[in-house]
Amino acid sequence: MRKNLPFLLLILSVVYGTASQAQSPIATDSLREANILIEQDQNKVKLSADTPPLIQIPGAPEPFYTYFWEFGDGSYSMDEAPEHTYENPGEQEVHLQVTNNYDNGKAPPSRPKKVTVNQTSYEPVKDSTYESFGGIAMLKNREPVPNEQMVVTLRYENTSQQISSGKLYVYYNENKFRADNFKMVDVRTHHGERTIESPMLSALFNSSDFDTDRLWVGMGSPAGLYADGGGDSTEHPPLIQTLDESEHTFRDRLILEFGDMRPNEQRNIFMTLETTPDMLKDTSAIIKVRGIYVPDRSSSAHKVEDLEMEITTSHDPNKMAVSDTRLNYRFAKNKKLKYKIRFQNNGEGPASKIRLDVDVPEHLDQSTLEVLDMHPPCPICPDGSMPITISCLDTIRGEKQMSFVFRNIYLPGSNQPGVSEYDSTKGFVKYKIALKKDVPKKNTVSRTAIIFDKNEPILTNYSKSYFKPGISIGAVMGYTAIPSLSASRQYYAGATIAPYKPDRGYLQAELLLGKGSYESQSQTRTETETDRQAITEIEDIYEESSFDYLTMTLIPISYRYNLANFVSFGAGIQFNMKLKETEDYERAYDYYIRFEGSDQLEPNPDLSRVDEGSADTGAQRIVPGAFVDVNLGLARIGPSAGFRYSYLLNQPNHQWSMYLIWRF
Repeated sequence: MRKNLPFLLLILSVVYGTASQAQSPIATDSLREANILIEQDQNKVKLSADTPPLIQIPGAPEPFYTYFWEFGDGSYSMDEAPEHTYENPGEQEVHLQVTNNYDNGKAPPSRPKKVTVNQTSYEPVKDSTYESFGGIAMLKNREPVPNEQMVVTLRYENTSQQISSGKLYVYYNENKFRADNFKMVDVRTHHGERTIESPMLSALFNSSDFDTDRLWVGMGSPAGLYADGGGDSTEHPPLIQTLDESEHTFRDRLILEFGDMRPNEQRNIFMTLETTPDMLKDTSAIIKVRGIYVPDRSSSAHKVEDLEMEITTSHDPNKMAVSDTRLNYRFAKNKKLKYKIRFQNNGEGPASKIRLDVDVPEHLDQSTLEVLDMHPPCPICPDGSMPITISCLDTIRGEKQMSFVFRNIYLPGSNQPGVSEYDSTKGFVKYKIALKKDVPKKNTVSRTAIIFDKNEPILTNYSKSYFKPGISIGAVMGYTAIPSLSASRQYYAGATIAPYKPDRGYLQAELLLGKGSYESQSQTRTETETDRQAITEIEDIYEESSFDYLTMTLIPISYRYNLANFVSFGAGIQFNMKLKETEDYERAYDYYIRFEGSDQLEPNPDLSRVDEGSADTGAQRIVPGAFVDVNLGLARIGPSAGFRYSYLLNQPNHQWSMYLIWRF
């Protein structure tokens, strides 16, 4: 028994360890998957999804899933468990994307499943997605989250009474953002649409020779473009202008050609976009994808749809976003920022009053507020003290806060019995507001408290706008005094580079070229004892020199701080180097003799002489140093005067400068 004891202990430890591991849940997104479940009756199917449990974000409302189904025949649904009837026999592939709202994890992926239809016993029934939408519409199944896939649906319809053949343009990845926001992963078409290339577009619209008055669009050509003659300049230029603006706004495009579209027919194209890891990190930014629908190859008639999206880090229906997250401060004087606040009623009943309390940064001028759009749609409430009995949007301005109040409305709750349309429980306010004049160069930060009826407020994310550093070039000229050098004078000029009009602290670099001069005098005496009659020979040398030089000063980095609008301080390191130096000299040689026991010097004029000449002393090595200075004047932009003290590691150590600078 004792011989088997170690072996038994080993077996028990392995079993216990395995059991312990089995009891410990493995929390990983890789195990979260949504499985498609299909119940089929000939050409009728009922779909549902087996989804992983939701993990609520602490402090957030109760989490829930939303769904986007593609049936494989060009139709779709956003119901949780939709029913669909296929019109034609064949094999179809069902796709599903589920979105986890208020869930602390990634959206669970789903694998497509095949549906084989052999008999078509049931008649298809059109649902609400087949209502007319005016030619083109775009919708998304979720807001973009970095490093996640989403589906954008491009819907188009033939609103004419004749067969239509034309083109579709899809533009994405805006040029105003450095990194690509999307990568086109897949395009699913169901009506014979085909992708075409048009290399002429970029070459044409990015050419300096582009002239909209000479070009027109004819959709019957391979590239869709004709030049000089054959076009109606009053009819066709609008499409050229639309494409030109799109080509300059976006980096990437997809062009599709379609044909044989019957009157009143609707079609859907599904595009899977993968948001890149380098997607704009500011999760309050608004990005867009543009669709252009050209219904007829022989006409320039077209319609444009911009799908706006807010970048998110998690799927939260209550969010605040701003259109411009990076502003150019040089051109911000008349800039208006566009904001969008969206919300969703997740209650068990309808909301009749929704209040959005918005923090207003000090940069913004509330008097310029302009409401652009809203949902539920309603008029702006009338001014006055009378009680409001109509449905309207009230705008209330305070010192540091403004409020949008939806009054007397009906917004269903997502958990309300009988509510199946997820989008019907959503709302938003879109507005624009201008920056104040002479606004300081500070980031704008805002957020919104959303109050449904008398419930507790729900806080959105922070919406931020940043000012780009910009570039400010300065012209500088000045005078440097070096106290340890005789008759020293130095004049210099140069340039500075720094961020444009910074509010407080910033970095600056300088390159200065100078021309200077100084003088020096010296006297030396050499005494030589001789053997004859105890005579001492004496040589006196008097030397006067003037120096002219060219110098370069490099300040690779300095830190400056604007104490106020008219005062700033700075400190940094500098490197001085003499590029060239010449010396003009005059040396006088006088000779004397002195007899032993006498202090009297007897001149020897036969040996005395004067030498004059010049010499190039060459460039000198780089001398490092440091400085501190102060600016008085328009410290951020414009003219100012400065005083600077520099200490160099080699002699002459001390330098004082006065200069004038103008920053542009």
